[in-house]
Formats: sequence, C-alpha cells, structure tokens
Amino acid sequence: MLVLFGLLHIADGVITYLGLSFTDVDEVNPILNYFAGLVGLGLAITSLKVAILLVIAFIFFDRHSIKGRWGTATLVWADAFYSWVVTNNFTLVMGA
Repeated sequence: MLVLFGLLHIADGVITYLGLSFTDVDEVNPILNYFAGLVGLGLAITSLKVAILLVIAFIFFDRHSIKGRWGTATLVWADAFYSWVVTNNFTLVMGA
C-alpha cells in the first residue's frame, strides 16, 4: 500500500506538470503555486514530490512500528483518496 501511495504521487507529479505546461488548467495547490513562483514549475513539482517520497520511504522502512488496524485503515483511505485525485487530474488534463 505504501508503494502504491508512492506511485500515485509520481503519477500526480507527471500529470500536474503536463497539465500546467501544455493545457489551460490552473493549479489549486497554494504550496505548489508559491514554490513554482520561486523556482519554476518543474523544480517545484520535483522537489515537493521528492520530499513526499522521502517521507513515504521513511514510513516504509519504519513500518514495523505502525501497529494495529488504524495505520492500515489510514493507508487504505489515503490510497483511495489519492487515486481519486490522480484520476480527477488526469480527467481534467485530458479534457482541456
């Protein structure tokens, strides 16, 4: 489930970059907008996704400390939610 979450973030980064670079869609994430204004879109997306992937990797390697059903339920919910985000972004970019 953690690997899926990481892959979803990579897919989101690629779709976001393509959508913002080649279509007429707007970014609604204020953090990405701020950093894109400072360092450019490509570097902003890459930097933010690398930071998120490092957190995911830390959680993956320390996963034995996540015990019980709450950790699993939270990860399942996060995968489901981020699957919706990626699907929605893909639909927006392809429809633009």
